[in-house]
Amino acid sequence: MNELEKLCQDLKVPRGNGQDWEYELTAEYRTPQWLVKYLSAYLHNNYSTFQKHILMNLCIDICNDLFTADRNQNQPIICQVLNVLYNDYAQHWQLIDYWALPDEPLEDCFEITSEIRKLRQKYLANAHEWLALNQAQQNLLIAKQNFRQCPDFFIQLQIALNSSSQQTNALTLIHDDGLNDDQLSQLLSTLINIALEGNDEQSVIAHKILVKNKNNQSINQKVANLLLINYIDDLNYYDEIIYRRMTKLLHDLNNSFLIEQFINRCKNIDDTEVAQNYPVFAKQLLPQISTLSED
Repeated sequence: MNELEKLCQDLKVPRGNGQDWEYELTAEYRTPQWLVKYLSAYLHNNYSTFQKHILMNLCIDICNDLFTADRNQNQPIICQVLNVLYNDYAQHWQLIDYWALPDEPLEDCFEITSEIRKLRQKYLANAHEWLALNQAQQNLLIAKQNFRQCPDFFIQLQIALNSSSQQTNALTLIHDDGLNDDQLSQLLSTLINIALEGNDEQSVIAHKILVKNKNNQSINQKVANLLLINYIDDLNYYDEIIYRRMTKLLHDLNNSFLIEQFINRCKNIDDTEVAQNYPVFAKQLLPQISTLSED
């Protein structure tokens, strides 16, 4: 006997055939009297999380039916259901979001949606950690706006970007909020250097900034020129980190010319380690040249 069958047997209601059982239960089992029974079973029986989820969803669905029949419904059991739902919010937050339909206009929602939204808002208003986080995010947004408006904003940003202790914050700001083309152009050499030679965390963010701007033709061309002059043309020995990061960056930038230049340069380097590792990055990049050529 599965959990749903056990629940139906205990409640003495028709056995469910599937996961929509709580919605398909006939009207005779959806009265305020039966609702009292379902809520009591939820509160007092040692049911599993799955069974409690079904019972709570059934209770909400019946409350919705009662509101549909009479919008001015004042059955005490409805208040009891909503109070229990609030107390067990953490266990049923996905269920609450389903009935709250937070992104939909109220006129397109369930009859009970307005009550569920009130419950949801009450919970969030009392969630002190969430409120603290929300306030911190607002403060950060204001700080970013104030920072951008200061006269030496770009100078401070450059200093932070070249400071190991501040580099992550500077990179995150550039990635999340962006810069104009002139400002970004001035930082490209540093960003490429961080992407290929920086610490792992900073390298990932710098990589994302470069790839994020790959559809900006002016920026992308400057990135290509800098990679070619400062790295690809200057490759003379094998550095596992640089080669691995270069391979991923060229792959994500989707630049067939750079890929070809990188592969050709590797073929001509008289270094045994490069020769040994060439198949690894070639395997990743060669198919992309073919794909780009077909396009």
